[in-house]
Amino acid sequence: MTLNEKIALNGFRLTAPRKKILSIFEQQKQPISFDEYSALDPLIDKSTFYRTMQSFEAAHIINGIESSEGKRYYELTETIHPHFICQNCHTITCLTPQPIISPKGFSVDSIIYKGRCPQCS
Repeated sequence: MTLNEKIALNGFRLTAPRKKILSIFEQQKQPISFDEYSALDPLIDKSTFYRTMQSFEAAHIINGIESSEGKRYYELTETIHPHFICQNCHTITCLTPQPIISPKGFSVDSIIYKGRCPQCS
């Protein structure tokens, strides 16, 4: 399902702020926080950003990840893939998608590994 199909399916109006948010997220290769996002869009209101993230996360358009320092990072949801969070420098790295093994009757929404990245090891 394309991004536009997900938006239409969830009944979202594609307002100018939402278009800009989606446009910026489409350009990202790693999950980003509000701080990183606001550096790319300095005029964004913090409450608009978080309300949009909350709505998009509930609709599975955006995936939210909480770092080991308690900061929330976001990325567009394409496929479920694992993330590695370094507990030393707090970077979040997207890992190559792998077959997901889940117990019968369970659904997996995210896979997080924690440890030390190559630079901190």
